[in-house]
Amino acid sequence: MQFAKVIGQVVSTRKEGKLEGLRLLIVDQLDEKLKPTGKTITSTDTVNARLDDIVLVCSSSSARMTSKTKGTSTDNSIVGIVETVSGKKRDWFKR
Repeated sequence: MQFAKVIGQVVSTRKEGKLEGLRLLIVDQLDEKLKPTGKTITSTDTVNARLDDIVLVCSSSSARMTSKTKGTSTDNSIVGIVETVSGKKRDWFKR
């Protein structure tokens, strides 16, 4: 899994059958300190993420293991919305 920030959405009037009803969001990948890497990807949204949310994204075959993406043709899925990232007695990120 990787951290990412939602920066936009894709509007698609036609999708492959199993992708119908799923939103496609554009995310900016983040490093371990939650700084942008400059790499953007399109991800299938399984958790109703919103613009500017910090999210967890999984890729490859793991992206197709959620209840909403099983059997789809997605390579990236948003699987969580981050509330807090902490360690060493401090919060790195808090929503």
